Amino acid sequence: MRIISQNGLLDAPYELIAISPYSGNMATIVGTFPGNDIGKGDRVYILAKYSTEEKAMKAMEMCREQYSQCEFNKLVIPKTDENLAKVSISLTGNAVNQIAEKYVFQFPADDEI
Repeated sequence: MRIISQNGLLDAPYELIAISPYSGNMATIVGTFPGNDIGKGDRVYILAKYSTEEKAMKAMEMCREQYSQCEFNKLVIPKTDENLAKVSISLTGNAVNQIAEKYVFQFPADDEI
């Protein structure tokens, strides 16, 4: 799954980023990447800022739910590919788009929570 920051400037694989509220301001969500260079620390990026801690926690919950759906799809899709082949192309395209949406999560704006 891909994680996209609220402002759209960071796009990273979920598997390579640790997501958490920032300890200095719990309404800010940060993503931490392990440092690649010896002697250099982890890289931290702001993923989203919210007006309240509750909204930040809700956004974190939304991200976890999206990841769960993504993992579920990885298990189910291989078992349904034969059935999709029998469906019309227009319906298949819609199904593919709906499934693809589950593989990307962008942190929503403050007013969208």
